[in-house]
Amino acid sequence: MKRRIYIVLTLIAACVIAAGCATLYGTHADNEARLLFCGDVMLDWGIRDVCAKEGYAYPLKKISGFLSSFDYCFCNLECPVSSTGEPHIDKKYIFLAEPESVEVLVRGSIRGVSLANNHMLDFGMDAMLNTAAILAKNGIRSTGAGLDYDDAHLPVLAVINSSRIAISAYTNIGYADTYATRTSPGLAMASADAIRKDIQRLRNYNDIIIVVLHWGDEYSDYPTQGQIDLAHAVIDSGADAVIGHHSHVYQGVEIYRKKPIFYSLGNFLFGSTNENGRDNIVAALWIKGGRLASLTVYAVNGNKDAASRFQPRLMSGNDADTLLRHLIDISRPLGSDFPKNAVIADGSCVYEFITPAIDSTPHEK
Repeated sequence: MKRRIYIVLTLIAACVIAAGCATLYGTHADNEARLLFCGDVMLDWGIRDVCAKEGYAYPLKKISGFLSSFDYCFCNLECPVSSTGEPHIDKKYIFLAEPESVEVLVRGSIRGVSLANNHMLDFGMDAMLNTAAILAKNGIRSTGAGLDYDDAHLPVLAVINSSRIAISAYTNIGYADTYATRTSPGLAMASADAIRKDIQRLRNYNDIIIVVLHWGDEYSDYPTQGQIDLAHAVIDSGADAVIGHHSHVYQGVEIYRKKPIFYSLGNFLFGSTNENGRDNIVAALWIKGGRLASLTVYAVNGNKDAASRFQPRLMSGNDADTLLRHLIDISRPLGSDFPKNAVIADGSCVYEFITPAIDSTPHEK
């Protein structure tokens, strides 16, 4: 019975979104969609302070034009956004952003977020549920947390031109009482079996399924073997892409069975200045005719840039190329063809899944 309800709700949501979701930005063809995935966003601490001085448009001001050029932007929201909640007594670092800070995401054209991470319950279940409500009120859809298991496992759905897209989020980092059950609220747990069942439910109604995972070790260049095994299992189950974060630094990219795995995008807009932090990446997926056509990785500056602290911007020139070459280097141990076939040019790194028409334009490597 619950499975039937789940499918009905999914179909209803798809219809609602389809009714109001034409191409919002860009000038590409009617059968194309451009998605952008950003890493960790934490709106407390330094972000709270800078917004108090400069306003909510300030943090994403230098990159807002870039963000708005995509049909859909998605990030990991690594803090509750709420005026209610009780702090977790067993955690050293806890985050809570004021409800008004959701304006940062709105100004930055962020349309969807993952709530499945190890800080979403820093101020308890009430703050988490309040976060989802505040986001929805401001037109931002969330996935990875909810009133119970089924609610937490509902995806964000988008219909962009002719492409039907589902994005589901999970984490395996948290306390035992972190995860939603059939009768209690919480987060969606990143287990291979649960994700496989979710993908099976979604496959008949969506062209592209993207799984977002909060996982792994902090400040490591490389994924663990457990991450690699889980990512492969997710792709084997039918996902079209895996997007990871939690490490606060970017990790390598793997192409597995012609599907991309971004083990970590690193931070995007994070209100701390940890000495281990560095510049990071965002990942764009180009969908054509309901299929992945290409991916593009862009370099973004981190909080070590004193001139743009708490204000990410696209990197360019030698700085961007150096970061992207390092990304390719740390992707080599993953054993896929990404390091060989990815092309770095004009401050970005492009990998094509669909072979383009042959032309005479030279491409630099």
